[in-house]
Amino acid sequence: MARVQVDPELLRVEKVVQLKPVSKTVKGGRKRRFSSLVVVGDANGHVGVGMGKSASVPDAIRKGSEKAGKHLIEVPMVGNTVPHMVIGRTGSARVMLKPASPGTGVIAGPSARAVLEAVGIKDILTKSLGSDNAINNVYAVLDGLRQMQRATDVAKRRGIELDQLAIPAKLKDATLYEPRQPEIITDYESEADSQPNRQSRGPEGNRRGARPAQNGRGQRTPRQR
Repeated sequence: MARVQVDPELLRVEKVVQLKPVSKTVKGGRKRRFSSLVVVGDANGHVGVGMGKSASVPDAIRKGSEKAGKHLIEVPMVGNTVPHMVIGRTGSARVMLKPASPGTGVIAGPSARAVLEAVGIKDILTKSLGSDNAINNVYAVLDGLRQMQRATDVAKRRGIELDQLAIPAKLKDATLYEPRQPEIITDYESEADSQPNRQSRGPEGNRRGARPAQNGRGQRTPRQR
């Protein structure tokens, strides 16, 4: 599967799957560094994985994020799940990815969950069938996502109509495989959602329409200058 280019501003999902210290023995002693495994995605069908290494933790995460952004792949999706079952393999790690009905959620371990949530998949069943190594499991999930195929592409490659494929009837709708549009959130909308609704206040600091403060005798208190 060819790499794709996505606007870096749309890669709003970034997950650090693994961060561990590593050392290298040199002539003067041991050289201590940090290694990170980072997953980035736009939660809209694109995901990438990268590893970074540096003497400081922030630099290691930054390098991993930059490498992941340069190795993005596009994942075919049907609604909020994958189109068919597949088994991804990397080394001795094997991960099964199976579509699920709406409302199932992401049934996966921490390594696989990070990749699937970065893609934007909300309903899926997974099973680790081999090694429990975090790095191999992440790349095994990525290998399984690379194997995903659209029914329209399979029908075109075979030279037949979509209705002639031996797939469930609900998957024979060509509109399910149209490119997903990215969800762009403007700064104004994000600020409006984050701040609660507040009533406007007048120049004196009181809410508009509210009565001025009164003393115990029912008389208005004079303004202090």
